[in-house]
Amino acid sequence: MMEFDVFISYSARDKTAADAACAVLEGAGIRCWIAPRDIRAGSEYGAAIVDAIDRCHVMVLIFSSSANQSHQIHREIERAVSKGVPIVPVRIEEVVPTESMEYFLGAIHWLDALTPPIEKHLQQLAETVRAILQAATAHSAAAEPAAEGSPTRAAAAAERFARRAQAVQSPTAAAFAKTRPRPVWLSAALAVGACIILLVAGVWYYRTHVAIPVAASIPVLPTPQPSQPAARQPVMLVPETVPFISDHQRILIRTEYLPAPDHKALAISYSRAGFVSGQVDDETAKAGALEACRRATEAAGSKHPCRLYAVGNIVVFAGGTPPLPPAPWLVRNPAIERPFASKDVPLVSDADRAVLEKFYAKARKSKALALSPGGLVRDIFNASSVEDAIHRALEICGDSAGVACTIVAIDDVFVVPIPVTMKVTGFFNVRTAMIPPAAREVLARRLGNATNAWNAVAVGGDGGIGVALNAANEEAAIRGALDDCSKQDRGCRVIALGPFLVAPLDTSK
Repeated sequence: MMEFDVFISYSARDKTAADAACAVLEGAGIRCWIAPRDIRAGSEYGAAIVDAIDRCHVMVLIFSSSANQSHQIHREIERAVSKGVPIVPVRIEEVVPTESMEYFLGAIHWLDALTPPIEKHLQQLAETVRAILQAATAHSAAAEPAAEGSPTRAAAAAERFARRAQAVQSPTAAAFAKTRPRPVWLSAALAVGACIILLVAGVWYYRTHVAIPVAASIPVLPTPQPSQPAARQPVMLVPETVPFISDHQRILIRTEYLPAPDHKALAISYSRAGFVSGQVDDETAKAGALEACRRATEAAGSKHPCRLYAVGNIVVFAGGTPPLPPAPWLVRNPAIERPFASKDVPLVSDADRAVLEKFYAKARKSKALALSPGGLVRDIFNASSVEDAIHRALEICGDSAGVACTIVAIDDVFVVPIPVTMKVTGFFNVRTAMIPPAAREVLARRLGNATNAWNAVAVGGDGGIGVALNAANEEAAIRGALDDCSKQDRGCRVIALGPFLVAPLDTSK
């Protein structure tokens, strides 16, 4: 039976973040259980989840708006609390827990991963989980003395943990450990230090696991207070967080690039990755990676430039994290979906529509089309899944435009309301000058309760607001918003339909 320490609980919409957390933890020698990877073929899904929670030592919760509303995750957390399993919530979105979530997690220290790069926060997660496991090992050693001549359970657990850490040790470090004997005085010092750490950890574990409920048992790691600004810490390469590229290429980075010898480098474009290893120096590796990426990108029929992403296993990418919209990135509503037509894509030029008709309209699924507020359009097709296509299209569009984009089409359908009786002039935001400041909060709340529907907003000459929500079609939304506005104001006009700012069509054209 597979040995592991951590159960990762997450919503399917947050799979990328969960995979990244799993990769960082296992890179630190902490074995994880994550679905669906670790569910054996033929096993019943629910039974496998229950069994894994019962056997884990720590649960890591990837917390987001999707997780907050997931009944499955609520059940997983309730199971973990009932079994006395410590929970480490990692918040990837600024969202307030529901009352039931607050009941189980209210007293726990949260780790926030709201600001990029996420790798920095995941390294802190690994340190937190390691501290919990070490404290649990110390507590087991104190609570269950072994019979003479037999190893304790804590010692056995520590040995398993050490074996897993050694399995991810680099070949260079392993060779150094074999050839460089440790001085006697250093061994003694390390032994004394280890005893002190175990004593403190044991006291901590007893106080948190025996004196108070398990829900408050997550250690709050001390935050260092430097006297001067700290130098930027190197960011380790995590394949699951490399932007733009496909899942298949991320697998190649993990299985081929990461274990490859130095000197090595990795470069990426909007469609492909290229890397080299075993070069004479880093500069040669950089040039080789860019050339490998260029060849792969051109072979895929793309002309997008390549950029250096990593040297060795350290990220050097200057582009940062592409701006993305708040999750969920798309809420499907069949009532507003209709067949894709290049001529109806809003905000873009006629030349861009011609390109979309030539390539996107005829491309293989899975595919997605992202649109920026400035009319920049980016697409991904022939992706491994719709979710992969959405993620990559948003990353590429956000990186190109410098602002978050919106998904407007999936496969062969529009997935947002596309006005045809009015002209789209931009994306609607309640903070626009046309909406009086006093009305913005209420309007945002009303629109938030009817996401991705035929909604319309009208304004009057004196600032009166009219709203229509979840209308049957475009015409009904326009009529409803004007009627609502006219009850309190005059000279009303529609300014928003669905996610877009609109204006009357130029009938002369």
